[in-house]
Amino acid sequence: MPTFDLEVSFPKKPAVFGMARTSTRQSGAIAIMSAFLIIVILGFFALAIDMSRIYNRRVEMHALASSVAIAAARPLDGTREGIEHALAAARDVVGRAHGPHYEYGNAITWQDTAMSFSASPDGATGWKSDADAKSSPAGLLYVKVDTSELDEAYGLVDLFFAPILSASLSSAQIADHAVAGKSRINVTPIGICAMSSVAREKRSHPSGAQYDELVEYGFRRGISYDLMNLNPNGTTAISFEINPVRLAGNTSPSTYFTSWIYRQYICSGTMGVPKIVGEKVDVQSPFRIGDYVTHLNSRFDPYTGTCDVHASPPDSNVKRYTFGSVSWMTPKGAAQSAARDSSSTTKLQTVAEFGPSNHSAAADYGPLWTFARAVPWSSYESQGTPEPVGGYTPFDATTTVWRALYGTTSSVGTYPSSTPYRQTSDSAYFTAPTTSRKPGTFGRRVLNIPLLSCPVTGTEANVLAIARFLMTVPATSTSLYAEFGGISSDSQVAGLVELYK
Repeated sequence: MPTFDLEVSFPKKPAVFGMARTSTRQSGAIAIMSAFLIIVILGFFALAIDMSRIYNRRVEMHALASSVAIAAARPLDGTREGIEHALAAARDVVGRAHGPHYEYGNAITWQDTAMSFSASPDGATGWKSDADAKSSPAGLLYVKVDTSELDEAYGLVDLFFAPILSASLSSAQIADHAVAGKSRINVTPIGICAMSSVAREKRSHPSGAQYDELVEYGFRRGISYDLMNLNPNGTTAISFEINPVRLAGNTSPSTYFTSWIYRQYICSGTMGVPKIVGEKVDVQSPFRIGDYVTHLNSRFDPYTGTCDVHASPPDSNVKRYTFGSVSWMTPKGAAQSAARDSSSTTKLQTVAEFGPSNHSAAADYGPLWTFARAVPWSSYESQGTPEPVGGYTPFDATTTVWRALYGTTSSVGTYPSSTPYRQTSDSAYFTAPTTSRKPGTFGRRVLNIPLLSCPVTGTEANVLAIARFLMTVPATSTSLYAEFGGISSDSQVAGLVELYK
């Protein structure tokens, strides 16, 4: 019987010395890769250090350009003096102990050549050097600061590790530039005619030169006018809406007179242009006061949803100075503004424009000195132009002065230490806004109104000046009563400066 040998083969266990050889090979590969990766990682760290130094220098150059541009843009008004003040502001900013610096605290020496000027923020009309700007400053309201025009050491960054990659990467030159200018002005886009084309003239008084009074474009300080009832060239009242966004000739103005656009500028008392004195503006007549009376009156705190209380808050003093309640006047005015001159057949003017010997009915002047006091001509002559920051020295609040200026029966009782509007507590002169809208903003009742050269033909008008008028009481659908407080300078109506880069 045949027999079978059954042989079963089992897999053999790998040799131990074979495992050791494989592990050794893997460990060697990892070591090589780790060494390579460490070199790469260290390279990235090195480059990061260089890049951080470049970044820090860029931040320093950006801070330099921005801070100087903002400071220099504030005084720009289209005059040589404005250019000089801008250059001086730049030097002042850079020269401060904690002013812009480079390389972690090193001081910078300013050079005027790093600044140029233009009539638009994009420089469409070309940037002028500081020297050219001084000789032709008209319209130059924007400034550009370019740090590459300063000493090259300020932007030079010596690199530590980048040269390992290439000798050409031994250093980097960093520069930045900034453009700044005013994007808007605090001027209410309502136009009225200047009652005279003369900027400043003397109103002589027969009683003596000590009572001679300063008159500006036909308006007297301390006297209230109905701004909707004036015309130096006819007997029909004339007023204007002014394009709040563009100067004349730049674009079709019709869109900007649309109520939903125009009313916001009436609420805020601003215009979206950098300057209008000496410029042409688009106008349409009349100012539709009935459509915007609630927007004007938001300054007295009645909000009906027409103005944004945050963007256009009420005044901090909403006291209404009605003609029958001004406690410091005797006799009190018979109306809210100076009475109309009924004898004129060629002008719509008030009795305030007559010489003192021609009209002496005290009650016909309306409320007096709620916001501004009359100014002696001698004060203007001695203090000159521009008007000092604190204003011209006004007449004293005495009965003798009032009788000389407003009629032989005029007298003044207890007049506050400063004008009634500037009081902050006495209820005879001051009323705070609603608690939920406190504290309000001082000066919101002050309308900076463009005075136009009249008569106006067509849809463009020349702006002679900006006049300050305090709303003494809320407007009505036909009247805007306001007291003249003088002429505002460009710097007084200047809005916030903006950076365009």
